[in-house]
Amino acid sequence: MRSRRREAFTIIELLTVMAILGLLMALLFPSLAASRRKAKANVCLTNLKSLDMAAQLYLHENRDYFFPVRMEKVRPNAIEDYVNFYNRKAPRWQWFVETDLGPVIDPTPFKRLGQPWDDDGLFLGSGEGRKMSNELFTCPSLDEPRYAHDIRDGAYGYNYQYLGNTRTDTDKDRWDNFAVAMHTIRSPGQTVLFADSRGAGIKHGRNSFMLDPPRLATEANAQRFGPSTSDVDISRHRDLLAYSPVEMRHDDTGNVAFTDGHAAPMTLRELGYEYNDPALGDVMPIVADLPRNVALPQAEVKDGPYEATNRLWNGLGRDDIHDAANDNLNGNG
Repeated sequence: MRSRRREAFTIIELLTVMAILGLLMALLFPSLAASRRKAKANVCLTNLKSLDMAAQLYLHENRDYFFPVRMEKVRPNAIEDYVNFYNRKAPRWQWFVETDLGPVIDPTPFKRLGQPWDDDGLFLGSGEGRKMSNELFTCPSLDEPRYAHDIRDGAYGYNYQYLGNTRTDTDKDRWDNFAVAMHTIRSPGQTVLFADSRGAGIKHGRNSFMLDPPRLATEANAQRFGPSTSDVDISRHRDLLAYSPVEMRHDDTGNVAFTDGHAAPMTLRELGYEYNDPALGDVMPIVADLPRNVALPQAEVKDGPYEATNRLWNGLGRDDIHDAANDNLNGNG
């Protein structure tokens, strides 16, 4: 007499299989999440390389002069607003770096105005004129809806203090540092052009289209960092956070494009920033209630020692002001 073949799992066997599957999922999920983060970082890096190529084309077509961070007036002391080819008033740098996909914002919806348009677009206070339609200007790792496609508060910033500072803080009749020629850049492979930008505030903040170097570029007539204190949420550290450094958006690195056309992920330390880290307690003061790895601005040169160096920002490949301050402390001045 033949025995009946067993056609079902026992409860113990089912539980064993479920436990094995659960273990495999637990092992695989972190790897999948890391792969997803890496993929987003790679897309971001590719975007920056594309923007870098578009910037090179702009330089070629404009006698090798860099574009402004924002062109609000036709001349520093003019009354009339600057309006570009698309009838956009006071355009930010993104409008000057036109890509194969077209301008940073599709101007078609605003043509019905028949007049210059700005951040408000068609309706006062709407912010329609800030919504980027060109995906090259967006970073998939910056996925918060209010920032992702915002031309003012979005993913990438421009090294404006050294390459295109159109403020008039030093002299109302002249731009602080514009126009800057490519031939003045002595070390193109060591000069930041664009990067993941934080804006005013943490984790991400406002006015990130401006990208601040580690030290205020006083030698280039810069009198203040990008954002103002009004752009920071109520905080005990308004002066520290009204500052737009490179944002560590990709596993403690930020993607950076340089003026020679290459791009790479870099850390705050590699970029020359001072930052909030207990390990540096003997070198600089630590702000106890700020998160670790928050970049801190160096507004004025100290006697030293200090970490902040603009070596990768000023076009020279070195920072004589940083070195002189630290040499003076060591009695080498």
